[in-house]
Amino acid sequence: MADLAHDADLGRLLNEADADGTVVAALCHGVAALLSATTPDGGFTFAGRELTSFADEEERQGGLGDNTPFFLESVLRERGATVETGAPWSDKVVVDGKLITGQNPQSSTATAEATLKALSGR
Repeated sequence: MADLAHDADLGRLLNEADADGTVVAALCHGVAALLSATTPDGGFTFAGRELTSFADEEERQGGLGDNTPFFLESVLRERGATVETGAPWSDKVVVDGKLITGQNPQSSTATAEATLKALSGR
């Protein structure tokens, strides 16, 4: 999670994918990858977009707790994303155009299904 959030090459790829209208899907802590995508003026590419991620409460309950490098949900909110989370450990997927995000491992199947639907153009 910590490496993904600061990888310039990944950020460039995500910016290109988003600009091209390519499906971008991420799940759980993998949503941290979106943090690597910045605008030319240093803003967050996905600011204003609706998404979900591993919730802060889930991090406290079963993740690293206070030993986490950062609370992903909180940082996404601070960077301007509109973060929707379900109850801890529930199945939650958010689709915002071609951006598809799942909250946690329990969301794996629903996230994959939403991604397949987006890729098929339905």
